[in-house]
Amino acid sequence: MTFKAVLAIPVSYPGIPHDEKAYEEKGIEFVRALCKTEEETLAAVSGADAVMTGLLSRNVIEKMNKCKLIHSLGIGYDGIDVKAATEHGICVSNPADYCLEEVSDHAMALLLACARKITRQDNAVRAGKWDTVGKPEFRQKIWPPMFRLKEQTLGLIGFGNIPQTIVPKAKGFGLRIIVFDPYIAREVAQKYGVELVELDYLLQNSDYISMHAALTPQTQHMLGLEEFKKMKPTAYIINTARGPLIDEKALSEALSQGYIAGAGLDVLETESVSPDHPLLKSDNVIITAHGAHYSESSALEIRRRPFEEISRIIDKKWPRCFVNPQVKEKYVSKWGEMQEETASC
Repeated sequence: MTFKAVLAIPVSYPGIPHDEKAYEEKGIEFVRALCKTEEETLAAVSGADAVMTGLLSRNVIEKMNKCKLIHSLGIGYDGIDVKAATEHGICVSNPADYCLEEVSDHAMALLLACARKITRQDNAVRAGKWDTVGKPEFRQKIWPPMFRLKEQTLGLIGFGNIPQTIVPKAKGFGLRIIVFDPYIAREVAQKYGVELVELDYLLQNSDYISMHAALTPQTQHMLGLEEFKKMKPTAYIINTARGPLIDEKALSEALSQGYIAGAGLDVLETESVSPDHPLLKSDNVIITAHGAHYSESSALEIRRRPFEEISRIIDKKWPRCFVNPQVKEKYVSKWGEMQEETASC
């Protein structure tokens, strides 16, 4: 019987490239479906053995009687009901070690651009404010306050693969690094030479805060007005993770009231953003269009990862990047034995 793999593309994931020839050579029927509604998604995936997507509800998952694997198209899998998948004996995987270098580079680029006020200086030059004698415009309005990066403190909220990749890059600039992550063992922090702290301490003592937490009901809007008030007025917030981790209305107020110095954002609560978005009116905010993941190398990787995980399932191997390993017993009772090999991202 032919193994059927469905790429169910939500509206927010247009044009994702996949090497369809590789699926064909493996004997896999590859189906691409643009799913604008839950009904369209259900129609597309109902007979699938594997589904590649960024959005899958419990209602759909409960009707997927043949499915053995759901592969998240991105590292974040908050759009997929993992609990429902586990209950129904479906493995969930994601490209957990994909684009680590790109996103960590982007986080550092936003941090450096904020620290050196790159966009503000660039805008001033383009507006004809380059004064060759003493640069009074720059000295009075553009540069201050600006601090030497060495020995300042970077606070990381969340300490998974990406922030761990940031650590040596940040240390290369002489930054002290503190971490808030209640799920990370102290031995992991010691391995990377960082200090585990409580959230309040991180907020109060960081010169830059970089967000790397997973988006859950508990972490949504984990940074609001009260948290911004605890930060240094010279501090910057960097977010390359998920937009809803930050309450944007609170961020706008914090910026206007001077509770913090600025922000570097690759993600927003709602994407895409309209030209009249309040944050676009702040010259101390840098916003990029959710592109931290991209490079020519990562674009090739993301095409390959779903096929690799689907191939593992066909070959009776567990996913390499396993989101819900607790599904194993249920899966085996439903689909048969798997090879118990050591494989992880």
